Amino acid sequence: MAEDHSGKGVTAFDCEILRSAFRKSVVENRITEREWRMHARVLARELTELDEIDPDIVEWIVRR
Repeated sequence: MAEDHSGKGVTAFDCEILRSAFRKSVVENRITEREWRMHARVLARELTELDEIDPDIVEWIVRR
Protein backbone atom coordinates (compact mmCIF):
# COMPACT_ATOMS: atom_id res chain seq x y z
CA MET A 1 0.00 0.00 0.00
CA ALA A 2 1.30 3.50 -0.86
CA GLU A 3 2.30 5.81 1.93
CA ASP A 4 0.40 9.05 2.54
CA HIS A 5 2.83 11.97 2.20
CA SER A 6 0.16 14.69 2.11
CA GLY A 7 1.37 16.24 5.37
CA LYS A 8 5.01 16.10 4.39
CA GLY A 9 6.66 19.35 3.39
CA VAL A 10 9.98 20.30 1.87
CA THR A 11 12.41 21.75 4.40
CA ALA A 12 15.21 24.22 3.74
CA PHE A 13 17.66 21.36 4.19
CA ASP A 14 15.74 19.31 1.60
CA CYS A 15 15.98 22.24 -0.81
CA GLU A 16 19.74 22.47 -0.40
CA ILE A 17 20.08 18.75 -1.09
CA LEU A 18 17.77 19.00 -4.10
CA ARG A 19 19.71 21.93 -5.54
CA SER A 20 23.02 20.16 -5.10
CA ALA A 21 21.70 16.96 -6.67
CA PHE A 22 20.16 18.96 -9.51
CA ARG A 23 23.39 20.78 -10.32
CA LYS A 24 25.40 17.57 -10.30
CA SER A 25 22.82 15.82 -12.46
CA VAL A 26 22.73 18.66 -15.01
CA VAL A 27 26.49 18.46 -15.47
CA GLU A 28 26.74 14.67 -15.50
CA ASN A 29 23.80 14.19 -17.86
CA ARG A 30 24.51 17.27 -20.00
CA ILE A 31 20.99 18.57 -19.60
CA THR A 32 20.30 21.69 -21.62
CA GLU A 33 19.10 24.84 -19.88
CA ARG A 34 15.70 24.68 -21.57
CA GLU A 35 15.11 21.31 -19.83
CA TRP A 36 16.19 22.41 -16.36
CA ARG A 37 12.74 23.17 -14.90
CA MET A 38 11.26 19.86 -15.97
CA HIS A 39 14.33 17.99 -14.75
CA ALA A 40 14.22 19.83 -11.40
CA ARG A 41 10.51 19.01 -10.99
CA VAL A 42 11.02 15.31 -11.76
CA LEU A 43 14.09 15.04 -9.55
CA ALA A 44 12.33 16.78 -6.65
CA ARG A 45 9.31 14.47 -6.96
CA GLU A 46 11.55 11.41 -6.94
CA LEU A 47 13.67 12.49 -3.99
CA THR A 48 10.83 13.86 -1.81
CA GLU A 49 8.19 11.32 -2.83
CA LEU A 50 5.71 14.20 -3.18
CA ASP A 51 3.23 14.38 -6.04
CA GLU A 52 3.43 18.16 -6.41
CA ILE A 53 6.40 20.46 -5.94
CA ASP A 54 5.89 24.17 -5.29
CA PRO A 55 6.84 26.11 -8.45
CA ASP A 56 8.81 28.58 -6.30
CA ILE A 57 11.00 25.71 -5.09
CA VAL A 58 11.60 24.60 -8.66
CA GLU A 59 12.59 28.16 -9.61
CA TRP A 60 14.98 28.33 -6.66
CA ILE A 61 16.55 24.98 -7.60
CA VAL A 62 17.29 26.07 -11.18
CA ARG A 63 18.43 29.59 -10.26
CA ARG A 64 22.07 30.25 -11.09
